[in-house]
This record gives sequence, structure tokens and C-alpha cells, in this order.
Amino acid sequence: MIEHPLRSLLNDELHGRPGLPVASPARITHLAFTINPGDGDPLANVRQLCDSKGIRRPADGALHHGVAVDGGLFKYERHGEFYRISITLSGKNLRGEAVSWLPPGWLDGLPGQRLVAIHTHVLPKTAGKPSDAALQKLFGHDEIACSRVHQGQTTVWSDFRIGADAFTRLLVHEGGASPHRLGRLTRRLHEIETYRMMALLALPVARDLQPRLKALETELSATVEKMATGNGTRNDAELLRKLSGIASDIEQISNQSSYRFTAARAYAALVERRISELSEERVNSYQRLGVFLERRFSPAMATCTAVQARIESLARRAERASNLLRTRVDIALEGQNQQLLRSMDSRARQQLMLQETVEGLSVAAISYYVIGIVGKIIDGVADYVPVGDVKLANLIAIPLVITVVWLAVRRLRRRIQSEAQRKT
Repeated sequence: MIEHPLRSLLNDELHGRPGLPVASPARITHLAFTINPGDGDPLANVRQLCDSKGIRRPADGALHHGVAVDGGLFKYERHGEFYRISITLSGKNLRGEAVSWLPPGWLDGLPGQRLVAIHTHVLPKTAGKPSDAALQKLFGHDEIACSRVHQGQTTVWSDFRIGADAFTRLLVHEGGASPHRLGRLTRRLHEIETYRMMALLALPVARDLQPRLKALETELSATVEKMATGNGTRNDAELLRKLSGIASDIEQISNQSSYRFTAARAYAALVERRISELSEERVNSYQRLGVFLERRFSPAMATCTAVQARIESLARRAERASNLLRTRVDIALEGQNQQLLRSMDSRARQQLMLQETVEGLSVAAISYYVIGIVGKIIDGVADYVPVGDVKLANLIAIPLVITVVWLAVRRLRRRIQSEAQRKT
């Protein structure tokens, strides 16, 4: 059997980013950085970290790397336009956040720009659920979203806000879930926040495009109105140039924003999928995490969708207006061509009449010279051969010569016309 060269690669994609177990109590720091083509490779920084900590290094070109560390886990994942790093510390008597495990200054050397930073505290079942006062102290306010997950065994709190330390906070109280299940839950929560932020990158683009689209819509409407009232080929040519400019601007906007809007839809779909996987249940008077995000996240995505639809609609309107104007220009040109053909037909008839007149004159001129030659021949022959009356012979030769010349010219004209018809 011949193995497909991509079999292993495609199969490993299913297992490329496994969920890592999390044992409570635990503290997790999750970071996500956007990265551009000109930025460096974060894998080099991960190798440096592993060497300094004496842990297993990632393989060359690795898109993910998970390794156990003292009392926890370290995880690196590379995606298309961002990468993620998470540090998990488990055990009793934890002090500080999990990010403190990293060497000082290591985060400052990472390429790209930090977009997501989350501190997650996982409380064990024996710790008991925190009171409302404790939650308000942790988050700094009372606008908190909360949901029960894992068939109501585990409770999650978050405010989805960036705190004074530049980190968002998540609080999880596990109700007896296994480490693997708890690891999948924390991963899902971190993915919701990461994909939400990645999707929202399209919102500033949509807001910046709205004034430009409004100006193009106004210009397009004015141009269409001029099409309805304008007359003349010169005016149509000017309108066509304006429509071409509008279409060019729309195409430029579409090229600049289509990737961002398409990526936003994909990220938003992942957010919705991860929220649905939580199987949330309501907790007292708190808003569920999904409801909290839907009321704030969905309108932003709707704005991006509306702007993208607006761009597509504007492009179609500009194309229809251009097609209508081109049709009108084509009809005007067709009328001009018909006038030109009629003029050419009239000129052809005049040329034919002139040609026939010239043909008659040419027959007379040729006959005149030929008759003179024939007369001289008759006079010369009469000096040596008796031909009777020379004047009568000359007189008889005149109609004969004219007839022969006329037939010869006519035959030549028909031959030329048949050659021309054969070529066309």
C-alpha cells in the first residue's frame, strides 16, 4: 500500500491542541498576542524559556507545546494571526498569580501585541462558594456574570473587564469535576475571551468605514440622478468616469476589509459554539455568561455584518449604474453608427454615379484614340491594298471600335467587382 504523504499531518491535526488537566485549587494565567508577518517567531522565546527552566523544548516548527512544570503546566499554541500562552499552577497555599512563574522580563521580549490577558482562579469544592461581598471585592464592582456548568456542579464568574493590572479575571468553583474536565472548561472559557477579542478587531474597521461609505453612497446617488437628467455623449463620458472612480474606491475598501470581516464571522461562530458547549444554568439574579456576551458582543458583530453587507450592496449598485450608462452610451453610438452608415451609403451612390459618368467618358476617350489609330491603319493599308472607299471604312470602324471598347471596360469593371465581393 502507498501511504498518502499528508496522512500523518492531517491525522495529527485532530490531536494537535489537546486539553491539559487542571487540578483544583489552581491559578491560571492566559495570554494571547496578535502577530504580523514582520514580527519574530515566538517559538524562539518559548525555547529560551524552556532552557532557563530546564524543561522539554518544543520541536522545530511546532505549532503547539505543552509541558509539565513544577506544580502545574505550561502551554504554547500558534494560530494563524495570533498565538497563546498559558501557565497553570496547582496546589494549596498558592500566592500571587500564575504569571509569576515566568522569568522577569520574559513577557516583554515576546513578539506581537498583547490582546488578551486573563487571570483565572479555580477554587476547590471544599472551599465553598464565595459570598457576594467577596465577589465584589475580587472584581471591584457588582456587574458580574455567572453561570452554572457541568450539570450545575461548577460555577463560573466573570465581568469581562480589564482591571487595573491590565488583566481580565475569571473565578471558577469546581464541584467535583475531574482534572481533565476542569481543564476542558478553563480552556473553553479562555477561548471564548480570546475569540471574542479577535472578532472585535473588525469593529474599529467597520466604524472607520462608515463615513467613507456614506460619502460614496451620496456621490453614487448624485451620479445616478445626473444620469436621469443628463444628455449628450460628453456628459455620459464624464458620468462613466465618475462611476468608474466610485467602483474603484469600493473595490479598494472591499479588499482592505474583507479579510477582517470574514475572520470576525469565523471567530464569532467559535464564540457561539464555545458558549453553547457550556450548557449554562442561571444562578440567582446574575446574568448568564452567554446572555452577558450576547447583549454586548452580538451588536458589535451585527455592525460588522451590516457594514460588509453595505459594501457589497454599494458595489452592486455601482455596477448596475455603470451597466445602465454603458447601455445608454452603446445605444447612442449605435444611432451615430446608423447615421454614419446612411451617409456612407449616400456617398457610395454618389460615387457610383460619378464612376458611371467617368466610365462613359473613359469609353469616349479610349474610343477616340483607338478610332484615330484604326483610321491611320486603314489609310496606310489603302496605299498598298485596294480597299475601296477609305472614308466609308473609317466610318464603319467608328461604331465597331466604340462597341468593343465599351464591352471591354464593362467586363473589366465586373471582374473588379466580383474580386471585391469574393474577398469580403
